[in-house]
Amino acid sequence: MGSSQPLPISESGARKKKKRKARAPDSLPERFEDLYRLTSELLGEGAYAKVQGAVSLQNGKEYAVKVRVPRQAQA
Repeated sequence: MGSSQPLPISESGARKKKKRKARAPDSLPERFEDLYRLTSELLGEGAYAKVQGAVSLQNGKEYAVKVRVPRQAQA
């Protein structure tokens, strides 16, 4: 069997960093209300959030959306 020898590391310098892609000005995230309409259908409710139905205004598909409920001020 051959002896295990460390592999040579190329001396090309530091790792290459990926360039961060710039966003186009018109691709900024839109508000939720501009993309979906909440329905009155309550699918579930917990201590910190509720789940409601929503409809996409772009394609009409139905989704379930978790909506956080603000905490009450504790004394």
